[in-house]
Amino acid sequence: MKNNTNWCKEAESLCDGFGPEDGIDPRILNRGQSRKVCHHKTLQLCKEAKRVLSLVLAGEMDDPHLHILEVIEVSAEGDGQFLTVTVRCSDAYVDEKAMIDFIKIKNSLNQIRGYLRSTITQSVQRKRVPALKFSVVKLKEKGEYSCLFKK
Repeated sequence: MKNNTNWCKEAESLCDGFGPEDGIDPRILNRGQSRKVCHHKTLQLCKEAKRVLSLVLAGEMDDPHLHILEVIEVSAEGDGQFLTVTVRCSDAYVDEKAMIDFIKIKNSLNQIRGYLRSTITQSVQRKRVPALKFSVVKLKEKGEYSCLFKK
């Protein structure tokens, strides 16, 4: 029978050092940890929603407050239960230095929320489309945004 101390010295030379997790199956060790998984179907939905919302806001709406909006990003929240749509005023309207009433923009977006959701549903042909949340941002400097309204 070999001496146990010789085996420990041999094992120490092969590895960096012993730790508390040595000898435990890695599948059991990682059971308690959950990792955030972003499904490719959710990413596809966000990309398609951005495309559809950009088209609808640019052309189909009669409200002049909505024609000046540009969709920056659509992201999923809460395991795909909500889609957060980030919009901003397009550069042409910001350069005019016209007072843009963000409260009217917020109210207009809230009024057509159902219509936008049904348009996305028709486009992606899914049973359930997440609820929409809007975030209006203002361009501070080149590439920087400040959030004005979140709901």
